[in-house]
Amino acid sequence: MQTSKVIGLADAMSALDAVLAEAGAKPGRPIAAVVLDHHGDMVAFFCEVGANPALARQNAFKKAYTSACQRVDSGTFGERRRAQPDSAREFPHVNFTETEGGLVIIAKDGTILGGLGVSGRPSGPEDMELAQAGLRALEALGL
Repeated sequence: MQTSKVIGLADAMSALDAVLAEAGAKPGRPIAAVVLDHHGDMVAFFCEVGANPALARQNAFKKAYTSACQRVDSGTFGERRRAQPDSAREFPHVNFTETEGGLVIIAKDGTILGGLGVSGRPSGPEDMELAQAGLRALEALGL
């Protein structure tokens, strides 16, 4: 029987709790955050009251999806894409994004577990700081 490590709901909720705590410690615009598994399927999600209902939710998902499916942080994916010739950048995928705020979740043994995305703050680095709090929470769990 073949088995694989996955990110579960309790782990995902711990990551999102850490993102919320960090957002509370650094007040700003309301955010949305999501944890996806290694296939890009949603495990857990939240959207604060007042967050842009269209942009924050969808951008958080796209950042996490890019990270989970491309196996690289969303900002790094964007850097790589911008370094390619124009013809190589022409393949659009509606769920990929090149903006910061998405992190790939990697277990200690190197297994890709999924992606974590945060959106809503006015800059990518701010979203990234919040996402990193979630990643630290997962690392503290021993993933």
